[in-house]
Amino acid sequence: MACKATWGYNPETNRFICKVTGDDCVFMRPDSAACAELYGEGPDAADDGEA
Repeated sequence: MACKATWGYNPETNRFICKVTGDDCVFMRPDSAACAELYGEGPDAADDGEA
């Protein structure tokens, strides 16, 4: 699996569960780099310097 934020699978929706949103992943195959690029979220998102 290519996503660092995936923590489970939801067989009812056939999608993986995202630790960031707490909901089903928007991708069929979770990809933390693509999520960071498209949505600015997840472990691969650029750090804006705020803690």
